Amino acid sequence: MLARLLSGEVLTAADTLSGAATMRAAAHVHYLAERYNWPIEADERAVGCTDGRVATVSAYKLPADCIHAARAAGARGWIAEVKAARAALRARAPDAYRRATAMNKAHKRPTPHPGQKGLFDEGF
Repeated sequence: MLARLLSGEVLTAADTLSGAATMRAAAHVHYLAERYNWPIEADERAVGCTDGRVATVSAYKLPADCIHAARAAGARGWIAEVKAARAALRARAPDAYRRATAMNKAHKRPTPHPGQKGLFDEGF
């Protein structure tokens, strides 16, 4: 997420799902801000939903002066390394999908939570 922010991207949780396989954008922003003092800005945006609602989401970005300072300090090389590493991981995605499908087929039935005994036995 930091590499994308340093590239000047504005990211929402949906963007991080497609690019980093996580919906925890807010948690990553909090970690980067609290642990490493990155001055990430959040802007609320309205988005249309497939069920007809309008929801409010946060869009995260770094200030331009912060991006310029990081690039001047050598961040471009680090960003390129991160992007290359992510691309290598994404190349393995088809195999991961196949393995997950096989695992799910092999798993016959969910193990019910102890508080839900009988729920699966009644045809639900």
